[in-house]
Amino acid sequence: MSIRLLSLSAVYQGYLNDFYLANPGLSDLSYNEHYAKLLDESTEFVSSYTKAYLKLNLEASCIFTNDLLLQKKWRNENFLKKKSLSEVVLEQTKKYQPEVLIVESLPFIDIDWIKRVKREVKSIKLIFAFHCAPYSSKLIEVFKNIDFVITCTPGMKLEFDRIGIKSYLVYHGFDQSILNQIDQNTQKSNDFIFSGSLFPGNGYHKDRIDLIDTLLNDHIDIKLFANLESCYKIKAKQSIFRFNQFLSFMGAKNAHKVIPFLEYAKNPVYSYSKSINRSSVKPVYGIEMYRLFNDSKIVLNNHGDVAGEYAGNMRLFEVTGVGSCLLTDNKKNISDLFEPDSEVVVYSSPQECADKVKWLLNHEESMLSIARAGHKRTMLNHTVEKRSIQIIEIIKNELQLKSKSNQ
Repeated sequence: MSIRLLSLSAVYQGYLNDFYLANPGLSDLSYNEHYAKLLDESTEFVSSYTKAYLKLNLEASCIFTNDLLLQKKWRNENFLKKKSLSEVVLEQTKKYQPEVLIVESLPFIDIDWIKRVKREVKSIKLIFAFHCAPYSSKLIEVFKNIDFVITCTPGMKLEFDRIGIKSYLVYHGFDQSILNQIDQNTQKSNDFIFSGSLFPGNGYHKDRIDLIDTLLNDHIDIKLFANLESCYKIKAKQSIFRFNQFLSFMGAKNAHKVIPFLEYAKNPVYSYSKSINRSSVKPVYGIEMYRLFNDSKIVLNNHGDVAGEYAGNMRLFEVTGVGSCLLTDNKKNISDLFEPDSEVVVYSSPQECADKVKWLLNHEESMLSIARAGHKRTMLNHTVEKRSIQIIEIIKNELQLKSKSNQ
């Protein structure tokens, strides 16, 4: 069964900035040359899965929606008048004529856009979303107007089921091709690191920030390659929270239905501690991030607040995939993915996290044994190829259901 599939997604802006710095001649390339280079070099979610679909003999492509130069090239090469990004993406979708459209939580994806793409792209038989992050009522309305959602934790699947959105659980996976791009170090230069985002605010990384503050205050030597929000953005969040509090005080308790961004202002937002600001260095993205993991003995993982009681973020598979020791927060379903303290090391409190870091660094053979076991498990059970096969089966089943219902 041949399937023509198109993914709409954004890549990390930090990665995109690095990509442009590493390739100063991008402006001289055509759209197709630029697209091929970005797809080939990127290790981002959409790139890995698009390449996996192609290897599995699907007709697959993607639109990197936040590469504005790339989108401008497509617009110019197709002789379009100046149009908004959402219009350009819609025109590309029309030209590609996919049977299956995959969307992520993009700013311009709203009900009106979904209705237009359904109406104007007659080839589309199925639309679904990948989502594993905080969401707003606006996104919920989008999800209710597509066929289903794929999410990466059992907790989020339960939430979607509760509010009447058809969903499937597909965990993230490790892109095996990355191993061809890194030198797998046996001599690692970093003892203990954290790499990732530290965003304060509702549904994001409050617990993660508190954990790292506790480790730093306990004089645990952890290197932070952290994506921090600017002080201006934090001040803006704090102002929105105070405004929301004022509206509630005045009796406007449902103001978020009129002003959607107020949904993200339910809890207070705090500035970073001096310890975090002092200890953080520039974050790394793409293949450089994997090289950092590979060069580190222990990598800290802590799920975003939205994950709740369940594990499933990408870091689980990225770190074990390159063969380093993962220290991760204990969750209800962790044993469904890895054997705790045999394939990954788990903690249930900041103090246990600190204690286990010290123990691992003092018992290097045990640490290496756990890292090897985690790597073996990921390569056996948790690869992007395996996840892609799972997604293709979901797509085939959904297409069959639609075909039967239309008879």
